[in-house]
Amino acid sequence: MKILALLLLSVLLLAAPAAQAADLSLDVNVAAWHTQAWARHDLNQRNPGLGLEYRLRPRWSALTGFYRNSYDRTSVYLLSAWTPLRGSLLGLRMGAGLVGGLLTGYRRSEASCEPLALGGLLTLRNAQGAGVNLFIVPPVGSDGGFVGLQIVVPL
Repeated sequence: MKILALLLLSVLLLAAPAAQAADLSLDVNVAAWHTQAWARHDLNQRNPGLGLEYRLRPRWSALTGFYRNSYDRTSVYLLSAWTPLRGSLLGLRMGAGLVGGLLTGYRRSEASCEPLALGGLLTLRNAQGAGVNLFIVPPVGSDGGFVGLQIVVPL
């Protein structure tokens, strides 16, 4: 875990000079709410971790980081997010779209598409760029779906 934290810090230090403050955020992984009863009973609902999010364009972002997954193992991810649907509600900017990429920390019997990850994404941000990411992954076969929560803090 220390090696992953050092790697993440190194990426942050390298990316920070090139990124504008509004383009780089710290993502704090918090929890997953599993959509199937067996998964809510048998799997870990708390998924702490850290990540970085770099906004490449208004509708495209790159995300990388690590977290403690629902099977109580460390997962590392490298994802691309596309949020073409935009709106606002009560002063919050909203985006909706897809997220996909690479993910570690799961066995074939636990995630049928590992090391690939794909799901829906809903983003909510205030004027300063702080907010949340909600990852929506539907159940596939015997895999339990979930809604994952990240808190987003601009750097």
